[in-house]
This record gives sequence, C-alpha cells and structure tokens, in this order.
Amino acid sequence: MDNKKSKLIADVLTYLCLAVGTIAFLFPFLWMFGTAIKTMPEAMTWPPKLLPDKAQFNNFVEIFKGTVLLRSMYNSIVVTLCAIVVNVFLASLAAYGFERMNFPGKKFWFNIVLLTMMVPGALLIIPLFFIVKSLPGTSFGWLDTYPGLILPYAVTGFSIFLFRQFLVSVPRDVDEAAEIDGCSKFQTYRLIIIPMIRPAMGLVAVFTFLLVWNDYLWPLAISRSEDMYTAQIALKFFQGQYTINWPYLMAGATVVAMPSLLFYFFLQRFFQQSLSNLGTGGK
Repeated sequence: MDNKKSKLIADVLTYLCLAVGTIAFLFPFLWMFGTAIKTMPEAMTWPPKLLPDKAQFNNFVEIFKGTVLLRSMYNSIVVTLCAIVVNVFLASLAAYGFERMNFPGKKFWFNIVLLTMMVPGALLIIPLFFIVKSLPGTSFGWLDTYPGLILPYAVTGFSIFLFRQFLVSVPRDVDEAAEIDGCSKFQTYRLIIIPMIRPAMGLVAVFTFLLVWNDYLWPLAISRSEDMYTAQIALKFFQGQYTINWPYLMAGATVVAMPSLLFYFFLQRFFQQSLSNLGTGGK
C-alpha cells in the first residue's frame, strides 16, 4: 500500500512539474497573441492584462498595409525552402562520402567539419559578406540577391555530422548488393541510401528551417533594398524612433512564427523518429 501511495505521489509531482513547465513555455506565446489583439491604449495600460476587453483581430490585416511584410514573408519562404533542399542534398552527399568512401585526409577533413560546429555564426558574418560581395554577378557580387541569402546555409557541419551518424547504422551490405547489380556510387546514394535516411532528412529539414527562418543578422547584412528583406527584418517597420506599436509588432511576430509551427507539425513524425534513432546511436 505504501508503494502505491509513493508511486501516486511521484506521478502527481511529475505531472505537476510538466504542467508548470508547459505553462511557463506557452506563456510568452499567449502574451504575444494577447497583445496582438489589443488596441494601443490597452497594450500600454498598467497593470497589464493578458487578454483585451474586446479582441481586435483587424490588427492582423492592418500589418500588411503600407509595409513590406507580405513581400518579406515571400522572401523568407523562398530562401528557407531553397536552403533546405540544398542543405539536405549537399550534406547527405558529403556524409555519404565520409562514411562510405576512402580518400586521403578523410579523418582530417571530417574533423574540420566538426570544428565548424564550434564557431559562432556571428563571427562568420564579415568574412561571408566579403566572399559574397566578390562573387561574379553584379557590381556588388551577390549582395541583395536570393543566391547571396541562401549561400551561408547551403551546407552546415551539423547536417553532415547528423547524416553520417545515421549512415553508420546502414549496413554496408546494401552498397555491395547495389554494386553487384551495376549501380554506380551516386545511383547507390540516390536509390538505396536516401530512402533509408529519410528520418534524418526530416530532422535536418526542421533544423534548417528554424535556422534560416529565424536568422536576422545575415539577411540584415546582405540586404540593400526593402524588396529583399526577410520576415524578421520586416518587423522593424512597426518600431518608430520614439514609440513602438506593440499590437502591430506582436501581430507581425505571431504571423512570422506560424510557418515554423506548421512546418514542425507536418514533419513531426520524422522529427520524433530521427531523435529516437539518434538517441540509440542510429540503430
């Protein structure tokens, strides 16, 4: 009987901690949405209220009038989707080479890939800027262009490392069987390996989406015109020199945050499966 009571108390405490953690996690989002449907006077009242007396859903329409938010959302979608496709392809191909092929300096170059994961992205802004500026194209290189926005996310060390960890669990027998059937290395990668690492592709896609969609520094550094602003930069239009329109800013932030939630929702199955496989060493 004492064991049952102890187990019941432990379960209650566990669920209580989970509930408190969930509320603490969701509260900023609730506050953001609550502010987004307020009027400006209600947003500035003290003590503040979580929800307004009368919801102003019209704020979600007004934020697109006279701003570049809609164009910026389009830019973010184009850049993010292109970055996902390029990163998944190049990173999985590089991981396949590191895991399945033998070449001089293989271990050294893989260690270099791992070292890139330890460098903060902010430190790379200046060298990347000069690289993009010197690329052939216009007189300003790839500045203020979609390729320039996508280039830093074309392949990441984390993605290569993650794909390689999954490839470790794929038996080499499948490669040998494909070679016997006359497949080249690339055909083996395309026809055999890719279907077997789909959970990893989903995980890399989710992380790439979050990285690119929420990035602020790189688009700010490379963009020269409002037509090339991404969604994160467009939010600054709701901030004046002396005042901030909090309802519009929070409405814009809510709209900008929705694609991340939807993207995770559609890839949730792959995300959970890949984390489960990663936690068991890819087996």
